[in-house]
Amino acid sequence: MQRRLRLGFWLLIALTLGFGAWLAWINWQRQSDMLRTTLRVETAFLADATSAYLDRYEMVMAALGDELQARPQLLAEPRLLRPVLQRYRALLGADQALAINLSTPDGQVFATSLPEDTPLPNFSTMPEIWEGIREAQQTQRLEVGRAVIGPMLHRWVIPLRLMVKNAAGQPQWLIAVPVELNDFLDRWRRSVAAAQYAMPGMSIALMRADGYLLARWPAPTTGDLAQFYGTRRQGALARAAQDAPQAMSGEFSGRVDSDQIPRLGAWVRLPHDGVVVNMTVPRALLWRNFWRAYWPALTILAAWLAILWLAYRLVSRQAERERAQLSDRADIMYRLANQDSLTGLLNRRGMGEHLQRAHELARETGVGYALVLFDLDHFKLINDGFGHAAGDAVLQQVAHLLQTRVRREDQVARWGGEEFLLLLPASTAETARTTAEKLRELIAHTRMSVGGAELRLTASFGVAAWEPQRTPTIAELLGQCDSALYNAKAGGRNRVALFEGQSAHDYLRGFTLKRAIEDDRIRAAYQPLVSLADGRIVGYEALARLVSENGEVIAAGQFIDVANRLRLEHHIDARVSKQVMAHCSQRLNQTGEPVKYMINCSADFLSRAEDVQTLLGRAQHYCQTCAAGLNGTDKPLVIEITERQLIGDAEAVRKLVQPLIDFGFQLAVDDFGSGYSSYLYVLKLPVRYIKIEAELVRQAAGSERARTMVRSINGMAHDLGILTIAEGIEDAATADAMRQIGVDWGQGYYWGKPQIPD
Repeated sequence: MQRRLRLGFWLLIALTLGFGAWLAWINWQRQSDMLRTTLRVETAFLADATSAYLDRYEMVMAALGDELQARPQLLAEPRLLRPVLQRYRALLGADQALAINLSTPDGQVFATSLPEDTPLPNFSTMPEIWEGIREAQQTQRLEVGRAVIGPMLHRWVIPLRLMVKNAAGQPQWLIAVPVELNDFLDRWRRSVAAAQYAMPGMSIALMRADGYLLARWPAPTTGDLAQFYGTRRQGALARAAQDAPQAMSGEFSGRVDSDQIPRLGAWVRLPHDGVVVNMTVPRALLWRNFWRAYWPALTILAAWLAILWLAYRLVSRQAERERAQLSDRADIMYRLANQDSLTGLLNRRGMGEHLQRAHELARETGVGYALVLFDLDHFKLINDGFGHAAGDAVLQQVAHLLQTRVRREDQVARWGGEEFLLLLPASTAETARTTAEKLRELIAHTRMSVGGAELRLTASFGVAAWEPQRTPTIAELLGQCDSALYNAKAGGRNRVALFEGQSAHDYLRGFTLKRAIEDDRIRAAYQPLVSLADGRIVGYEALARLVSENGEVIAAGQFIDVANRLRLEHHIDARVSKQVMAHCSQRLNQTGEPVKYMINCSADFLSRAEDVQTLLGRAQHYCQTCAAGLNGTDKPLVIEITERQLIGDAEAVRKLVQPLIDFGFQLAVDDFGSGYSSYLYVLKLPVRYIKIEAELVRQAAGSERARTMVRSINGMAHDLGILTIAEGIEDAATADAMRQIGVDWGQGYYWGKPQIPD
């Protein structure tokens, strides 16, 4: 019996030790996998951030090169060139881009954003810099140079170079931007503070593909930076990257040159930039994590063998269930993240991955691809008339049509709402247009089941293509599709429109406008409306202004066309109208004297029911809280509409603005006399004000024919009970002429330019 007990005891000890050893191995593998996975994920995020950082520099530098080619007079007038360089440096961020230098292909610097007294060196006499310039001449992309002591900055920098070439492929100028990538890594390190806490001793670095270090965090503490930057790396990281030149990413284990500590690490190659991104941790961290996770189990094993065995069985089964649940959850999360739940098509995220792969393949092979963006015309009528369930059914039917009509290699995504996006690999703009035309006809001739009825729908298409001679980014190509779709809708819907092409300067203006909207730098400027009879200020017109990052005020005429093409006008109108109502309420509370405030509202704004409802809600709020007690139907706010906005027929305009009219907003027709539609608006809408077109007003000061026309418009308006406003009055003679005719109010530089309130 005792022998059996002893035998059973030692057998239990042996089983316990075997189990403990097995559990230790499992825990080691788990900690190793977790650490390596974390390193791979964080390195991938760092690589994305690095790629975006370098792509942004390349985009802005390419835009600078395009502007220099488009404006050769800048090169002939050096005094005009430096402000241009400073402007582009401001776009990059003055704290990141230390300077922008221009040099000829032979290395002579001829322009810089640095102070005017900075000596301009010749790089051909500096072997460590000249070698990088030679490399930049051989590539079409941004070249990330080796670390050097900047001859004009007298500090260690990483030169980012882009060679601008003419149509024949001959180098013209070299654009060089010195940066400090150590600062970039420090900012990235702060964004992954949690990972740093979990992985003490973490190190991140950027290295050129040839083995020379560009930046590292923690920053090097050595005093011999020439040795630090000038030594080609031979450690485990350099060998891992060099031994797999075609691999995009990988792992390594061994000693690195920086501190000779055994480390684990992951690396990602950015082949287009010639940069390898890596993150490492001391290998001792794996042992620390292992023992932290293992010692409680070891204690329990020694204390109670039987309970440990039972706990192991329970934990083992629970772990299996958790693994199965995690696997199922991962599948579900992938579908949720990459597929549209309603149609089963790709969503924006899923399509983004395919777009990136197609874009990279196009840049590598030179074989372009095309995008087709379309949405269903008047889809809102289906939702409003039949309900959202019927609208969802229509979207599902359209998705089914697309899936059965595109090629196997094509990708289809629901881009948002009733918008769909098609990716057509190895296609030109013309083949994409043909495909879009076939889809348009298919949708137009397919009967859709809607709420028990069958309807025919139409769709508008925008087409753009990546071509070797024009290499837009993905974001630019999507913007081109969006612009083409807008043109298709503006042209009458149910049609296909190709992108007509815009310059790099237009894209730069669009980028600046989007940044201004996101940073809330759209401001309302107010120009007075004056009673011509007695000179009193009776109102103000609110005009949009863009305040640049350096404080420059930009008039609407310089960005409104870009806003129209990119369909950003509703964002501008929303911000201006919000500021106008706040300004109106504040003035009423201070003076108690209401005056009229005229707000220009675009078709893009008025056609969006949610924006109109938001405007109405804000107006209700301000009127209820206003000290003047504006609870009647006649409010001080006036909506201006103009024929140039192409809103549509008068009945359509009435439907758009009727909620505002019911609340007490008034209507004004802007630029009256510039087209026939203005008369239709006056005929069919409750117009309270007519603004006589500025050119006609200016002509009336010296032309009897023009005065007769103004007199006719003024008489017609007064017969209809409508007030008249003369625009563009710039001198006393014009003001007197309008007063003699009997025009009610005047507006123009004669009384003041639009001003942004303090």
